[in-house]
Amino acid sequence: MTLPPACAKDIMHTDVIAIPASTDVWDLARQLTTLKITGAPVTDERGFLIGVVSQTDIVRHLKELVQVPPLESDFYAQAEVEDLGRAARPLTARDLMSPRVIQAQEETPVQELANIMTRHRVHRIIITRGHRIMGIVTTMDILKVL
Repeated sequence: MTLPPACAKDIMHTDVIAIPASTDVWDLARQLTTLKITGAPVTDERGFLIGVVSQTDIVRHLKELVQVPPLESDFYAQAEVEDLGRAARPLTARDLMSPRVIQAQEETPVQELANIMTRHRVHRIIITRGHRIMGIVTTMDILKVL
């Protein structure tokens, strides 16, 4: 008889795709689609975890881009000024990511991972050692072992 996995290291995926913070939004969307994943951790130039980005973040941003206020509003003068800064550089994963990362250590029990996901309403937990990504656990991983 085999015992169910006891902790994160027993069920985590170690082949984690991390997105560099400097990745532009179009490359980001292409990578998520090609890899058939809904989100990924974002890393800085040292490879340290700094955030998480998802398809929802991309869609939310695109939705904001297509919202057009009525012509009679004075929004356009303000928007033109604000857009000058954005137009100067491409939008990146750093711009879209959530800096709030739900993470746990390799020894975190599976039941605690489930509790963390429920409490924070997330579908993935990044497993870390210090600032380094060691793996990822998704809701599907937990469902498979409970």
